[in-house]
Amino acid sequence: MPDLKLVPLRHQPFEDVLYINTAAPAEHLYEAAARRLQALENLLQVLEQHDSAETLLQETARLAWALAPLASEARQLYEAAQGAQMRASA
Repeated sequence: MPDLKLVPLRHQPFEDVLYINTAAPAEHLYEAAARRLQALENLLQVLEQHDSAETLLQETARLAWALAPLASEARQLYEAAQGAQMRASA
């Protein structure tokens, strides 16, 4: 097993819980990012298809709370994957 290069996720309250292994292959990092983006898309489709014209402020805040970490993690995973690709091609 290669040496792990752990980087804490940016969007978490503590830096000692969740990590990205930046030494992972780029395709693994891209796949993890793609899954988070799919989750984002699914949540946004639920909001888009909401029948009621009266979306409560609390519901919107809860969705934003759920979406923000997914977007942040996806961005960080893509950045790590790009770094992995650059290291692999060097």
